[in-house]
Amino acid sequence: MMTSSLSKLALTAVLALSGVTSALAQTQPQGGPSPTAHSIAAVVNSDIITSHDLRQRVLFMLATTGVDRNEETLVRIQNQALRNLVDEHLQMQEAEKFELTIDDAEVNQNVGRLIGRNGLDPQEVVQRLADVGVSIDTLRDQVRSEIAWQRIVNGLFGQRIRISDTVIDETLNRISATADQPSYRMAEIYIEASEDIGGPTGALDGAKAMISQLAQGAPFALLAQQFSSASTAASGGDMGFVKAGDVRPEIAAVIPELDDGEVSEPIIVPGGVYVVAIIERQVSENDTLYKLAQLTATADDFETASARLDAMRDQITTCDALKDLADANEDLTTASMGELKASDMGESMITMLADTGVGEMSEPVERPTGASGVVVCERELTGSQIPTRDAIEDRLMDTQLAQASRRHLRDLRRKAAISVRG
Repeated sequence: MMTSSLSKLALTAVLALSGVTSALAQTQPQGGPSPTAHSIAAVVNSDIITSHDLRQRVLFMLATTGVDRNEETLVRIQNQALRNLVDEHLQMQEAEKFELTIDDAEVNQNVGRLIGRNGLDPQEVVQRLADVGVSIDTLRDQVRSEIAWQRIVNGLFGQRIRISDTVIDETLNRISATADQPSYRMAEIYIEASEDIGGPTGALDGAKAMISQLAQGAPFALLAQQFSSASTAASGGDMGFVKAGDVRPEIAAVIPELDDGEVSEPIIVPGGVYVVAIIERQVSENDTLYKLAQLTATADDFETASARLDAMRDQITTCDALKDLADANEDLTTASMGELKASDMGESMITMLADTGVGEMSEPVERPTGASGVVVCERELTGSQIPTRDAIEDRLMDTQLAQASRRHLRDLRRKAAISVRG
């Protein structure tokens, strides 16, 4: 299930605020709210976001991300800060709808744990924020809305989502087929091509701005926390260790070109733009041992032979059944392929086996005298860090919940009466 987790690095960065002078408290985009103004910045249904609320969030984002303070970045940060505040008000309105209350003690406890995990002194953090004009309530408000929203999402969708054994088996097949390939610890920032940022063009501009800020020393994790629309934003964009086959093809194509610590160029995908970084790579000590057999249908052409093999699929449950099939049908022959490691196979065979479960036959491959299918008799993952079925189910559940969370928040935005004041 989804759990509350703001980026720990955000608070670590607060201790580095010695380089942030009191001039930060006077920094604002041209035409933005003045330090003492308490006018209305936006109205979200019946809730008001004041210019003071907006200014506090802008200052917090400046302090924790360390972005270059120029006119362009300040405007972008103010726009993102306002979007975040609007979303948080929608989330808290949804909490009121379900009569969900997050009391101060729970919020304080979560903030305290967040600070304590980094070995920081809570009073020092509060003071450092205060030195640049930021109230600790800005962080507390973020934590409160995050706790509430994740409980709402878990409550609304947690019982509806079911991860079938078939889906788990398919995931295990893919993991098995690529067990010997390197793993990459990656981080991501996803800029959604929403209308309020200018669609695809605005998303591409936003991704380029992230790359520029990263080149100037802004921490990836903090930019991800404040600007990314991905479900990993709360953990600073950290995706953990993944393999190329676990990510979108557009991202997988870029991975081999990146060195450790290197940030990608914008990666355009349907619906938005990604910026990814390789934190570290890990050579796999895992492998997959297969016991395989082959079933061949003889025919004058591939289409006829392929159709013949497809007709046999329901009769193939184990490799022991293959000999009986071959003995009973003159046009069928079978042969053992013995035991093979995934690391000794070619890419085409690995791809084929990734979609084939134990006791199943692969898609037919053309032969000079017909067609052959490969049957997986046994599959065994060997090595360390092999995920259990429960771990795979949890990961798939989290992915489904994250998608449901984004859809639900998007629906709330569309239905809401949101008025942004000039």
